[in-house]
Amino acid sequence: GRAQHYVNQAAQDKDADIRLTSIRIARSLKLDTTKLLAALVSDPSAQVRRECAIALRNHKSPKAPALWAALAQQHDGKDRWYLEALGIGAAGHWDVYLAAWLEASGSQWNTPAGRDIIWRSRAKTTPSYLAKILLDKNTPAETHARYLRAFDFHTGPEKDKALKSILGL
Repeated sequence: GRAQHYVNQAAQDKDADIRLTSIRIARSLKLDTTKLLAALVSDPSAQVRRECAIALRNHKSPKAPALWAALAQQHDGKDRWYLEALGIGAAGHWDVYLAAWLEASGSQWNTPAGRDIIWRSRAKTTPSYLAKILLDKNTPAETHARYLRAFDFHTGPEKDKALKSILGL
């Protein structure tokens, strides 16, 4: 009956391994992780933030998209494991998670880190953002193939419309 107490205590530990373990224990015991994740999304340790992102997978809280967006805003564009954790966490909820991140990012989404998030995204709006990236003169030419390959993970009229826009049709 004291599991939540000990999880909360572990979440405040100075050791990042203990803090991330608090998330894993909370998930394994099926405790409500909403407050725990809210407290840890700004953790100085990328390890802990990656664990937070993974914990958001299939999260039922209406606060989950905002928590994911806060984590995504901290992606530096260099940590591929962080990007993958964001992808795992957003699986099945890409539309609302990406929308929350785009709203939080505003016009500042088109950065190297932001383009990583778009590349990894599986939201319905992603193809239009991939097209914007490819048509942007500031996108390095050596990265174009990567963004074109990202279209392989999308289907539907959104993909078709984005590809036509790239071709100028």
